Amino acid sequence: MFLFLGAVLLIYAQTKGITVDHTDNLFPTIALKSLGPVAGIIFLVGLISAAYPSADGALTSLTTIFCIDFLNFEKNKSLSEQQKIKHRYWVHISIAILFLIAILTFRQFYNEAMITIIYTIAGYTYGPLLGFYGFGLFTKRKVWDAFVPVIAILSPVITFLLSTFSSRLFWGYQISFELIIINGFLTFMGLLFISKEH
Repeated sequence: MFLFLGAVLLIYAQTKGITVDHTDNLFPTIALKSLGPVAGIIFLVGLISAAYPSADGALTSLTTIFCIDFLNFEKNKSLSEQQKIKHRYWVHISIAILFLIAILTFRQFYNEAMITIIYTIAGYTYGPLLGFYGFGLFTKRKVWDAFVPVIAILSPVITFLLSTFSSRLFWGYQISFELIIINGFLTFMGLLFISKEH
């Protein structure tokens, strides 16, 4: 359905002579400049209602993780509840500022559709998680714990090198969204190499 709607938006933009510098700007440009103020308001309300829960969930999760894992709120008995609440507020505000800086940085330097960048980053970050999950799910082997971080770092590095030189190595084929599969497979094979029968 979304693919169909995207195609309809592109056809509509071509028939009306609407041009945008990035494909990410096509929908807001049509909604705000071509369809009138009512459609623009509906677009803004929909965008805010879709974006806020995601941003709020991410901010809350990061705040909780930072407070528990890094500030040791659960084990720290020297802080009162009021002090913990104050610290949580400052951590929450700091993470929100970091989010804003990251958004502004991406906005300045990206040169392709944002979804492509997100999928590329996910391919490098979630690939090892996929490999770890698959290894734990499908095998009963015991890994050598000291080498697990090495595998978790080497897999994305090798995947990056394969992606960078894929057109030379694979007769002109350029690796794209397959990054996560390759990364997960390399992690799985690395864990297999450093493991033994339980």
